[in-house]
Amino acid sequence: MASLLLRRTLCLKQLRTLHRIAVNTYTSSVPVTFNTYQNKQKFNDVLPEIMDTLMTSPKFAKQLPEVRNWVKKLLNYTMDGGKRGRGLAVPFAYQKLEDPENITEEKLHSARFLGWGLEMLQGSLLAADDIIDGSSTRRGKQCWYLQPDVGNYAINDCLLMNHSLIELIEIKFGNEPLYTDFVKVINEAILYTTIGEHLDHSLEYSKEKNNLDGFTMDGFNAIAEHKTGYSFRSSLFVALLLVKNGKERDTTELSNICLEFGKILQIQNDYKDIYWEETSSGKAGTDIQEGKLTWVAVTALERCNEAQRSIFKEYYGSKDPEHVKRIKQLYDELQIEEVYEKFKMSFYENLENRIRVLPRQGETEFFLEIMEACRKQIY
Repeated sequence: MASLLLRRTLCLKQLRTLHRIAVNTYTSSVPVTFNTYQNKQKFNDVLPEIMDTLMTSPKFAKQLPEVRNWVKKLLNYTMDGGKRGRGLAVPFAYQKLEDPENITEEKLHSARFLGWGLEMLQGSLLAADDIIDGSSTRRGKQCWYLQPDVGNYAINDCLLMNHSLIELIEIKFGNEPLYTDFVKVINEAILYTTIGEHLDHSLEYSKEKNNLDGFTMDGFNAIAEHKTGYSFRSSLFVALLLVKNGKERDTTELSNICLEFGKILQIQNDYKDIYWEETSSGKAGTDIQEGKLTWVAVTALERCNEAQRSIFKEYYGSKDPEHVKRIKQLYDELQIEEVYEKFKMSFYENLENRIRVLPRQGETEFFLEIMEACRKQIY
């Protein structure tokens, strides 16, 4: 009996060893770097499934062919291009936040599927933002609402994309316990981002409103957190739902760090709007013309003397090319480019210090790599 028990014990130890070897082999073969070609390729491979799943849904299958054709055209156009940072971050976060022995190909596939859902959401939000701002280009091509036979119907298309996303999640995860949690994260991202869009629009400056006193850093932070921070956070929180016991983690500091990323991403976007050519940014800059409350504008006002502030009040928010040129000259006088570079360096340094003291190594590794992607403007 003792000999049999010993053999069973040795057999169990061997099985555990083989399991660890298999897990280590599997996880080492899975790309866990955010911006690698392999990570992007595996993510892109899931896109046809997204389209097929949606088009074979009972709610779409019974529609006239025109409806299905339009939805495919809409999704292909609005989800094409861009860095796909929010989508790619979901499988990357899952791999970093999950214990290696718990990582499964099924969960990785779900992460990529959900990542495409967030890309669909991002596409709808950007399409709506373009209508509000009267933009001409997005991701290096003409905005969706400017396409032939689209126009103001793009408003309905944005709603169509959002509800198609919920339909997609229901088809894929409707019978799973986490379905309501996935929907909750997505709905929160939609709510907070649209609140951010409202703030972005309502706090715009014009000579008629004479509301320059509202151009404060608190106002900018509110816009950045809502418009950018919560959509950034959605990638991490969706991934955490796939992690074993992920719902039980304390996410307070993780959420706060996500909102800080929202700020720096918005600051970089504000800077690009002024200083990057359209060929580099993929979008024509319109912040000055629209009188946007941006980090650049607030920082400039903080450095203005009375004469310079009068120039800002006179010309900011005007579509006249000469007025736009004068505001850009004012930014040069105030050395905004130099201020931006110093601020960005300090911001990233402080953010890195917060990231490095997080309790889990995977959380630190995730945020550090995303931070590097943001630095390089590839997120």
